[in-house]
Amino acid sequence: MKTPNSTFLHFMMKLKHYNRQPNGVVMTRQNFSLLEKRVFYIVMNQISEADAEMKQNKYFKIPAKLITNNYRQILAMTQSLMRNCQIWLRNDEEQEFSAYNVFSSAKYSAKEAIFEIGVSYEVLPHIAKIKSGYTEYELAIALSLNKTYSQRLYEILSRWKNFNGGSWSEIAVDELRELISATEDTYDDFGQFKRRVLDPSQEEISAKTDLTFTYKIHKTGRKVTHITFLIVTQESKALEELQEIREELGKMSMDDRWKYFQERMQAYDFTKSQRNKIIQEEELANRFINADIEIQAGKRSPTNPTAYIAVILGFNESGKVKKAKNG
Repeated sequence: MKTPNSTFLHFMMKLKHYNRQPNGVVMTRQNFSLLEKRVFYIVMNQISEADAEMKQNKYFKIPAKLITNNYRQILAMTQSLMRNCQIWLRNDEEQEFSAYNVFSSAKYSAKEAIFEIGVSYEVLPHIAKIKSGYTEYELAIALSLNKTYSQRLYEILSRWKNFNGGSWSEIAVDELRELISATEDTYDDFGQFKRRVLDPSQEEISAKTDLTFTYKIHKTGRKVTHITFLIVTQESKALEELQEIREELGKMSMDDRWKYFQERMQAYDFTKSQRNKIIQEEELANRFINADIEIQAGKRSPTNPTAYIAVILGFNESGKVKKAKNG
């Protein structure tokens, strides 16, 4: 018989690193609490495109510790989840909409530490099909977020991070509030919306995820009516830092470049023989500098930087340089 820990480890090994969520689902109104959204993330991770053709509900077993270990919290979440978890697919231009209750049933056993959830066959075609476009985000990052609005903004910003130069342009404040379910009357005042929704989400997303964002407000008269989000990913930040380092090197004198080169060599555990080869051969020196800059900028994060650069330089175990293959 499997122990709870072995069951948990087996489940974790089956999970995919990334979720792929249809863009239509990302960019529609959802009504999930923090814990309900965690259930949804784990369900999405296990759904495949083949599930879109199912004519019956599908069931998933989730280790409770991925949601919460608190029985009262699981009970309250389930009561809300069965009543309120909906996805709305709207086309206001055509005056059409569809609304679906996502989950069909729920069970929990503290003895087994397992939460079982059923997903309605009616909603499966809408959350399983990704051929028309999908948003990819890291499951572990999404599960780590502790604010409902951070969860939704992380999904949505992940949708737009690789488009329009990382800009999500001029969304109406009212539309944004509805999209992330920040529809309380108190958020009608933009100052309250900024202090209680945007800024806390910005802080948590920047601290915990693979992207950061800033936003610009746009006014109609004296009222803030639209927002533009500017998204920066870790990769784009690395590319900016790469360019900055290269520009600084380009401004240096030959003597300063030599000093810089010598200092950077000290950051790695090359043998004396290997260092002499790098210094004496211009091609190796250039390869070293390029690899070192990428590591400094965060574009590359090898576990063993010295071994990583040694491979790039073509060093074999004896310290000799391998001949590069033609072509």
